[in-house]
Amino acid sequence: MAGSNKNSEEQETTEAPAATADQPVAPSLGVADLQNAAQVIDLAMQRGAFRAAEAAQVGVVYNRLTAFITSVQDQQKDQTEDAAAEETA
Repeated sequence: MAGSNKNSEEQETTEAPAATADQPVAPSLGVADLQNAAQVIDLAMQRGAFRAAEAAQVGVVYNRLTAFITSVQDQQKDQTEDAAAEETA
């Protein structure tokens, strides 16, 4: 788990725009942050942090979150492939 946190932190720092002293940094969420949230939910479920009545609702949120992450990653992959195809053309 510690290894995945390191990768997430590296991704997060590369995605954040540089701010000057006059401009405050707006809060933002990246794909890495959402992946970490999904991991937290998964670990909490494995460790029994939720009551049985809550498990269904937590599962729905987890499924929606992972579907969104997959969708964003697919879009980013398509954009990268399109950019690479334009460079070779």
